[in-house]
Formats: sequence, C-alpha cells, structure tokens
Amino acid sequence: MKKIYTLMMAVTACMYSVGQTDILDARTNYSDDDEVTVTGIVTSGDEFGSVRYIQDGTAGIAIYPGTDWSGFDEPVPGDEMTVTGILSTFSGLLEVGPDLSAVTIISSGNTLPDPQLMMPSEVDEDDEGELVLIENCLFSSAGATFTGNSTYTFQSNGEQGVIYVRSSNPLVGQQVPWGNLSLVGVASQFSNNGVGGYQILPRGASDLMNTSSINIASLITVDNITTESFDVHWQTDVDGTTVVEYGLTNDLGTEQSIVENTTVHDVSLVGLDPATVYFIRVSSTNGVDTAYSIIRPHITRSNSSGDITVYFTNNVETSVATDEEAIGLFSATNDTLAAYISRATTTLDIAMYNINDQTIVNAINAAYDDGVEIRYIAQGTNANIGVLSFDEGIPVLMRPDDNGSGMHNKFVIIDADIEDKATLITGSTNFTTENLVSDFNNIIIFQEQSLCRGYELEFNEMWGSETNIPDADAARFGADKIYNTPSTYYSGDVLVEAYFSPSDFVNQEILNTINETDEELDLALLVLTRDDLGNAILDVNNSFFSYARGIIEQVSSSGSEFDYLVGEGVELYSHEGISGQFHHKYCIVDHDSQVSDPTVLTGSHNWSSSADSFNDENTVVVHDARVSNLYYQEFIASWMLFVGIDEIPLAQTALFPNPTSNHLNVTWSGELAKAPYRITNLMGQVVKLGWINGFGNSNYLLVNDLPSGSYLFEVIDSRNHPVQFIVE
Repeated sequence: MKKIYTLMMAVTACMYSVGQTDILDARTNYSDDDEVTVTGIVTSGDEFGSVRYIQDGTAGIAIYPGTDWSGFDEPVPGDEMTVTGILSTFSGLLEVGPDLSAVTIISSGNTLPDPQLMMPSEVDEDDEGELVLIENCLFSSAGATFTGNSTYTFQSNGEQGVIYVRSSNPLVGQQVPWGNLSLVGVASQFSNNGVGGYQILPRGASDLMNTSSINIASLITVDNITTESFDVHWQTDVDGTTVVEYGLTNDLGTEQSIVENTTVHDVSLVGLDPATVYFIRVSSTNGVDTAYSIIRPHITRSNSSGDITVYFTNNVETSVATDEEAIGLFSATNDTLAAYISRATTTLDIAMYNINDQTIVNAINAAYDDGVEIRYIAQGTNANIGVLSFDEGIPVLMRPDDNGSGMHNKFVIIDADIEDKATLITGSTNFTTENLVSDFNNIIIFQEQSLCRGYELEFNEMWGSETNIPDADAARFGADKIYNTPSTYYSGDVLVEAYFSPSDFVNQEILNTINETDEELDLALLVLTRDDLGNAILDVNNSFFSYARGIIEQVSSSGSEFDYLVGEGVELYSHEGISGQFHHKYCIVDHDSQVSDPTVLTGSHNWSSSADSFNDENTVVVHDARVSNLYYQEFIASWMLFVGIDEIPLAQTALFPNPTSNHLNVTWSGELAKAPYRITNLMGQVVKLGWINGFGNSNYLLVNDLPSGSYLFEVIDSRNHPVQFIVE
C-alpha cells in the first residue's frame, strides 16, 4: 500500500505550482506538446545522466533538460524546484523537456519523500517518477559486476522485477550483491510501444540494503560435473550451516545439509540422472537469520557423442588449419541445414528470426509429414514468407512486439530426448536466402543432449507451454523472461557456456570472454555499439602482451565504436557498403595459444544494447582449440578478402648472434608494423612474451635472464616456423 506523504509537503507543492495544481494534474490532464509548470523535491542526481526526477505529495515526473543543464542551475537531491517546459514521452516515460523555458531552485537541503513500499508487479504508470521500496530482493546475477546501460533482474516474494543501471551510475564496477536486500529506487519505464517496461532505477549502493546478519559472499559454483553427480560451492560472510535443496522443478523437494558452522560450503550431489536439469537453492543459517540464494538450474553431462561441427557460408583459408580443415558451404548451406532437419525422428523445435528459404521450408514440411512434432517461434513483425508455406498443422507462435529486433534467436533443437540423436544447430544465420548464400555467416552444430535440453527450457519459456500447443498468454519474451536455464555444459569433454538475452546478462559474458584474452582477440561483427565492449577491446589492444583486430559491417550507425577504436590504434576494417552482408557475431580468443584457453563466442547476439536488453537472443561460448582454429580459418579468409591481402605471406625471421649469452637481434619480414612474439623452452613452456617491429626492422631483445639451454622464438599469428636458438 502506498504511503501518504505529510500534508505539509503537499501544501508546499501547491503553493509553488504555477498553472498546474500539482504533478498529478500535469500527468493526468495534459498531453505531449503541452506546456506545464510543476514543482517538487528533486530525488535523483547525475547517476541518471542529465535527467532528474522530482516528486510532490501527489506524483513524480522526470525532468529532461537535454544533454546537460546549460543555462540553468543544475539541481541536486533535496532541492525544491519549479520547472516550466513542454511535456514529451520517451519510450513510454513521461517527462518535462527537453524544451524547458524556466527552472527555479526554491530551496535546498529538503528531506526526500519516503519511498512507497510495493511489490514488483504493482509498479505501473501511477508510480512513474516516484521513489519506491521493494523488500526481500534476490538478484539473479549476484556476484557479477554491474556494467553501464544494463538491466538486472531480481526476485521478490515470488515476483520478478528489473533495475536499470546507467553508465554514469556509481554502481558500475561494483559487485551485484548477494542475499536478501531492500531495494530503493525511482520507478521508471522504457518501452518502445509505451506498454509495460517498468523498471527501478537505484541511485547507488546505498539503495541496495542488506537486511540479514548472514549473507552469501561468493558465486555459487558447480564443478566436477558427471552424468550422475556434481559439486556445489559457496561462501558466507560469517559462519553458518550448509544446505542445498534441489529437484527437477522450482519446487525442489530434496535436501542435503551439513550442520557444522563454516564460512566455506561444499556439497556433493550424487545419484543424479544424465542430461537432466536440476534446480538448486543453497542456504546458510546463523542464529535467527538465513541467507538464501536464488533458485538456479544446473545440468548433468549426457551420454551423447558431444561431436561439434562447424560450417561457414563463405570462404575459409585452410592454409592456417592446425588439424581439421574448415568448410565453406556457399550455395550448399540451405541443403546442408535441410539435411539435418530431415534427420529429426520425434521432435523439432525452431526459434528463427526470419525465414524465406524454400529448401528449408520443404524439409520442415517433410518432417511434419513423417510424424515429427514441430514447434516454430518467429518474430511477428518480419515478413517470414516461409511460414506461409508451412503445413497448416504446424503450430507457429510469433513474438508480437517490435522492441529492438524482437525474437532474434537462431536455433534448432532436434530430437532432444534421444541421447544419440539430440542435436542443436545455432550460429548467426537466419533461414533467408540472403543469409544462407550471399551473406557471411557461421553455423555450429552440437550432438549434445544436455545443450538441447537447456535450449528447450528457453524455447518453452517463449512458447508458454511444454506441450505442442503454444500458450500466448503465458509466453515470455524480452524483458519478461527470467534467468532459468543452465549456463555450464560439456559437449563431450569440451566446456560450453550457453546464455540467452535479455535474462542472462550476456553483455557481461561477452566482457568476460574479451577479458580472458592473453594474446590475440579476433572480431567478426555485424555491429559494435556498446562503450563497455569497446573499452574492453581497447584494453586488450593496449596490453603489452596482446592485441585486437577485426572486421565490422555497420560502422556508421549511431553509437558505433568503430571510429573511436580505430583512432586509438585498434586494427579494425569496415565491410559497410560491400556486397554480401558481414552478418557474423563472433569473436575468437587466443586461437593458437599453448598456454591460454582458445575460445569462440558466437550466436545471434549482436554487440549492442538492444540485443542485451530487449531482444530474444542466444549465445554459446566454446572453450576448444579445434573449434577456435576452424573459426580462425574463416576469419583469415575474410581478413585477406576485406583488408586486401591476396595471400598470407610466409614471413621470414632471422636471429643473431646464435648461440648468444646476452641478447638477440631479431628481424621479421611480416606485413604488420608490429607483432607479438613468444619464446618457449623445449618443453613447450612460455618463458617470455613481447612485441617486435615488422617490415624487416631490427629488434634488440635481452635474453640474459634465461637459463642456459635451447629455446624456440616464434612470431605469434604468422606462418613462419619457430626459430631455435641457444643461450650459453
């Protein structure tokens, strides 16, 4: 129930109101383009940029002066201010501005209004612009790091809410807190169509208040995953008991506990079934207080083969293959995907942004004729011409709104309940002729039941049902989705992470992947518009031991990081305006590293805020040297094509004196101005990393700190062979 503010505050607001009785009058009886005058207490500072929120005894409203407060006194929390300006609506949020004609600070240091105690579901248009309080909050991403311009979901008494953290918020860089919290913030809205999208805007760490004497103080991690067991770990800030509740649904049902008090908690769950999702909640009790985690699903390994197959729609450069040669399918892409679809024997679930390719449509219809149960999800605002040719018995659900790109997923789940047939197909390509034939795309296929079942959870959430019939009323898309799928899988012995937008904080996972770079970061992107991702790429490039490079399609779009990064020395190239869209969304980390973790991140998720906050997207992170090299073969082929290199030159490396006791003079005839090198001993251990100048320039390298013996000098990411030298 809403709290009633003091009569004095309401009277004060009315005394200073000019034209409108109060803020509620302005909100209720006036429309966009009307001039209004409102008075209230400022409840926010620059943590939301230039926007300020004010509140009187009747309502609240946003004040937007434009990019800054030039020409006016900049208000701070506790100021009482009167503002005259034009009403406007931005993504559902009613605000005064950016056309302001008068701003008057009446007084300062006033007490801020008490926040209204609410449930997440109660926040609506009536509360927009007002301070609210929500109790018993648990953040889904507890333990992660707040990043700017990102949303974070929380649960409170069985309901889900969302906060938004702008890049100027002091929360950026801090850890998302664990444990039960009381959350205070301004009720706001962001919705392209003006419906829903209500979110809470905390102003800083003081708006996230711990309420328990014991708190979970670490990530809840799961490791030693087998087909029958896994281990669960967490820490608390004070001693407490150890309890894990788990089960096949959110109802849990089974408990394993350790009475002994400790801050380090470890539990092994055994007797589990293969490729099965288990929902887990951990808790620790100290005295009368208990710290609970949010319920999260985890999955056991499967008995599937774990085979991973990769295809590309265009050229590959097999001269850089370390073992297996990559495959560019060109015009055979649709036939290849149709062949996989034709292998379905029981079920076929498809979430695809757009379809118009008749070959794939025919394969879907043929599978239906063979008795396969088919479910299909698409974006309703697209043409989806292929759907019109589906057999009328195939159920189709369209995401109805057009926030961002909407249902932008690209995945197919085949026979999820058959361990030796369960297959997941994903990557960057839509089922359109342009994407399949002329555009640059990647396809990655897993014969892995655990991944299929994780993806099936996501599909069912959007479908609104676990049956063959969709439930549009229960279907969740975009910001309505919850973080309810496992993130850690094994495809055979290969670690695979899987995430879905916007519920799973995928932008943070992209940042985590970039930050794992030790040597080389290769980027193949349709778009890059997030500042935090751009800064992370720059950090990699500015490191003494690593560098970044890449190809981007859209470089002149609003907010593109391209010009900024190029200006800072990152080797990026534009594909904008060239025939055949560069539609990839992948990066490769340390593709050829012997000491790092070669990794590929790919999927449907463009590197933009829209993908992270509004779209339905899927992303996989594959930790495998073989897969990384397959993607690297495609990257080098694109690099040669777009950058204008006709072939990869066999660069020459010369070292002298050899043997040496002090230093090496090194020349390298590569095409780059500088390149990273590594020196390894004969056991393959890296003993020195650094950079050398190319174009045949001489480099003076001290090696007098190395023990006597034989070593290999190698320029990383070139085709020259390692050169052996001896330190005496």
